[in-house]
Amino acid sequence: MVTAQFNAINTLKLINAIIPITRFNKGEAGKIIDEVQQNGPRIIVKNNVPECVIISIEDYNSLTEAANQTVTLNVSKEEEEKRKEFIKKIRANVQPPLPPQLSIEEALARYGSQPINIDEEAVNELRRISAL
Repeated sequence: MVTAQFNAINTLKLINAIIPITRFNKGEAGKIIDEVQQNGPRIIVKNNVPECVIISIEDYNSLTEAANQTVTLNVSKEEEEKRKEFIKKIRANVQPPLPPQLSIEEALARYGSQPINIDEEAVNELRRISAL
């Protein structure tokens, strides 16, 4: 029962938050801004499709502040340098597995009589990059 009441309240709040664009066209922008200040964000709909949300400047500032926060780890410069060196060593020493090798005769039998020119340097670079 409590859950049903909670859902009904949330549904009612959502319905009240929807504002048709025609209210702006009728010069009610000031009233809508007052509603946002008093009751929170409003969803503007155009042709029954949500187009934008109007929020207070306080909500906007808190959202942008939260979006701009970065996660900082308490890692010393020394530990960070060790981690970077470790990653460099791994990348330098790890080689991707090679694909199975076919002889020319097997390749011709399997794929046809015309050999395919392969840029082995490009293939090796792709293998190296894919391992990173």
